[in-house]
Amino acid sequence: MSERKPLLPDVLVAGTTIRLVALETTKVKWSTMLIGARPGRYLVVEMPHVNGVHMKLDDGTHWSANFISRGAVYSFNTEVLGATFRPAPLLTLSYPEDVEVAMLRMVKRYPVNIPVVSKVVHWPKPSAEQLEDGEPHEPPHHRAPPPPKPEAPVKALVVDISEGGFLMACPQALAADAIMENNFYLPREEPVSGIQAVVRACRGKPGGYFIGLAYIPSNSPPEPLARLNELITSIENMPLRL
Repeated sequence: MSERKPLLPDVLVAGTTIRLVALETTKVKWSTMLIGARPGRYLVVEMPHVNGVHMKLDDGTHWSANFISRGAVYSFNTEVLGATFRPAPLLTLSYPEDVEVAMLRMVKRYPVNIPVVSKVVHWPKPSAEQLEDGEPHEPPHHRAPPPPKPEAPVKALVVDISEGGFLMACPQALAADAIMENNFYLPREEPVSGIQAVVRACRGKPGGYFIGLAYIPSNSPPEPLARLNELITSIENMPLRL
């Protein structure tokens, strides 16, 4: 699971990729690069660009941001404070008071066989950097798959699980950054329902796909989350896997 912490300067490494997602408009997405920071005051990043054209983000707009450093994903909200084109095209962003920190593969993963039913909560649209004349211009194998129909949730099988997320074997591809609501069907117990998770990875396998998802605790009801944590805690001592 994730926790909130102050943003410490030692995780801010120049050259780190930062992903930005608009909070106030449609989910426009950009990738940019961290240039530097003045802790407690501001971050300086490279101005995003498409086909060599730099895109100035409006002052005062608010963005969700995340980056990976020292084995963890750091997520926070930020505001555009200003932009400059000289001596280089740069943006100044507000420095977050605290960040959500989710460790990557720092927790033990347990092999399981748990049926899960997932339905779409949010499906990502092509990002601004994927659009040209209104159409996606990525190679076909890089394009996001079409979303599942709301009336036909995805039936899959969780094959490993941890405190941070789970891996499921799925008959269809899911797009990165899609948010899914998941109901886990445990043997001899009531389902654990309403757990939201975001798709972090999707790779092909014979007959389907492996989908890696990370929990979103802030979007999930506390009681099912507690039951899921109890399950994960107990699995290690079970003589047989589920």
